[in-house]
Amino acid sequence: MAGGKLTDRHRIEGSTILEVIISMIIIIVVFGIAMMIFTNVNRLSLSAKKLKAQAILQHTLLLTEQAKDHTDQTVTVDDLTIKQELTPFENEPGLSVITLTAFDPNHEQVARLKKVIVSHEE
Repeated sequence: MAGGKLTDRHRIEGSTILEVIISMIIIIVVFGIAMMIFTNVNRLSLSAKKLKAQAILQHTLLLTEQAKDHTDQTVTVDDLTIKQELTPFENEPGLSVITLTAFDPNHEQVARLKKVIVSHEE
């Protein structure tokens, strides 16, 4: 029996190496597409840090408008650095654009807020 022939009823079914390679390539492609989608969703989603920065910028803008303090300045609130810039609005002498930008401790921009304001009353 040791050197006997295998009959058709004892034959083992299996996949060829080509089928295995093709299935692995398909799995890798699907995994790569899923990782790209996951990365884009995470990058574009609103994080708690961005929401907090937007709220701080809106509050700072409100305080700046009420105080009529229309100068370029940089302040630190919590762990965010807020840079306030004032530029003239196109060709209108009474209007200015105030730009507030929030930076994290790594000096990366977290949020930005722009608004046209009346720079002085006539």
